[in-house]
Amino acid sequence: MKRDKGDPMESITLFSNKKDHKQAAEDIIGQARKCLDFKPDLALFYATLKYSGKYKSMLDLFHEEFGDIPQVGASVDGMIYPDDIRTDGAALVLCRDEDAKISVDGIKAKGALNSAEKLAKKIKCKAGVIVLHFPLMYVPDALKCTESLAKGLYYSKRCKGADREKQKEYAGKLADYCDRENFFYLPPTILNLFAKYTDYKVPIIGLNMMHTQVRFNSPHIFCNFKDIGGGIAALTIEKKGVNVVYDDIFPDKGETLEETRRIVNKEFTVIKEFKANFEKNVLVSLDNMPPLEAVKNLIYTSENKDDDILHHLDKGAYKLYRPYVLLFFNKITNGAFVHGIGSYYPFDLFPFFADVSDYSEDVSLAYALVDDKFNAFTSSLDNLKSSNGKFVCFFIDVGVASAFGEKIFEYKDKTKKLAGKNYFGILSATPSAYIPPEFQLRKYLSESSINTFFMTGGTNACMEI
Repeated sequence: MKRDKGDPMESITLFSNKKDHKQAAEDIIGQARKCLDFKPDLALFYATLKYSGKYKSMLDLFHEEFGDIPQVGASVDGMIYPDDIRTDGAALVLCRDEDAKISVDGIKAKGALNSAEKLAKKIKCKAGVIVLHFPLMYVPDALKCTESLAKGLYYSKRCKGADREKQKEYAGKLADYCDRENFFYLPPTILNLFAKYTDYKVPIIGLNMMHTQVRFNSPHIFCNFKDIGGGIAALTIEKKGVNVVYDDIFPDKGETLEETRRIVNKEFTVIKEFKANFEKNVLVSLDNMPPLEAVKNLIYTSENKDDDILHHLDKGAYKLYRPYVLLFFNKITNGAFVHGIGSYYPFDLFPFFADVSDYSEDVSLAYALVDDKFNAFTSSLDNLKSSNGKFVCFFIDVGVASAFGEKIFEYKDKTKKLAGKNYFGILSATPSAYIPPEFQLRKYLSESSINTFFMTGGTNACMEI
C-alpha cells in the first residue's frame, strides 16, 4: 500500500515467553512471517532477565531473518504493548517509516563519559528525537565486583580521620574509578553531551537501564543485533513533526531555592536535615558522619557484607528499592534531586547516579508517599497531541510496581485508550531527558541542569512519531 508523505510510523509487536531462548526467538520469527505486511526499517528488541546470558543467540537469529536494518534495545523489567502488559519474556517491535531517517550507533569504550562523548560526536540530527540506551548502573562479573568493592573499602578507609578536602579528593578518585570502569553513566552529564553536539535543538530521551533485582553482567544494551553489555547505544529518528513529552510525579519547582525547599517540604515527609560533604557523584558524609551511620537510627537498614552482596547478585535477588530518600537542592536551576538511601554498599562512601557539584550542601532525609500518584506515573501519555494513529513509544519507571503492585495492570487499558493500537512501552529504571523549552510542559522540579531532567524515581516520557 502506498504511503502518503507525513504518514505515521507503522509498528507491530511480537512477543514470546517460551522457556527456551531459541524457541522464544523462533516463535517471534514465526509470528512475523504470518502477520508482518511491510518491510521493516527499524527493530526494537527488549527482553527480561529470563533470557540473561542468551541474548546474543536470539539477536543472531533475528539478524539472520531481518537483515541489516537498524536495531536497538536492552534488558528490561517489563513491556506494555497492544492489549497486554508482561514482565517475563521478550518483545520484538518492527517498524516502518519511509519519511524518517533512522540510524542506530553504539559503543563500549574505556570509561562511561569517554564512551558517551565518542558516540555523541557521531550523531547527526536536526529534527526528531534521539533515544539513548545506557546502564544507570552496570553490574559486572563477580571478579570485577570484588575489585570495585575493594576500591570502595580502600577509599572509605582513607577518608577516616582525613580533613574535608582530603575526603573530597578520595571521593573524587572513587568517582573517577567508577566512570573509568563504566559502572555509572550519569544521566544529566551524558544527556548534556549529546545536547551539545546537536546544538541543543533536539529532544533526547535517556533510557537509564537498571533492574529492580540486580545480578551480575546486567543490564544489557543491544545495538545492531549485538549485545554490547554495559555500553551505550543511540537511536536517532530524524523526522519533522515528532512530539516528545517528558513529565514526572512531582510538583513544579519554585522561582528560588528557598521556595523549592518549601514546596519539597510539603511533598515529602522530612525526617532530618544534614550538612553534606560530597564530590562529583560520591557522598562522603552527613554531619561529618558516614552516610549510613548518620541515618541508621532514623531508618531501617540491614548491614550488607561484601560476601552477602555477591551471593545475592549471583542469585539475581539483590533488590535496590528503598523508601527513604536524600533530597539535594540545585543552586543553578532551583530544582531538586532525590536518591534512595540504604545499605547498597559494604563501605562508608556512598556513590549515586548524578554529579551533585551544583547542589547545596544542605541535604534532607525524607520519606516519600506516592499513594495518590498512580496516574501521574504515566502522565506523559495524557499529553499526546495526535489521534491519527502515530506510533507512541513510552517509558515508565518500574518503581511503580513496588509502589502499587498488581494495580499496574490497569495501565493496559489506560494505554490503549490514550494511544490507540500503535504503541509500545517499557518498564525499566526511571527515564531522563534533555527537553528544549518548546517541548516543556511546566517548571519541573527534576531539572538537574538547564533543560535537562532526571530523578531516580517518578519520571516518564513518550514520543509520537
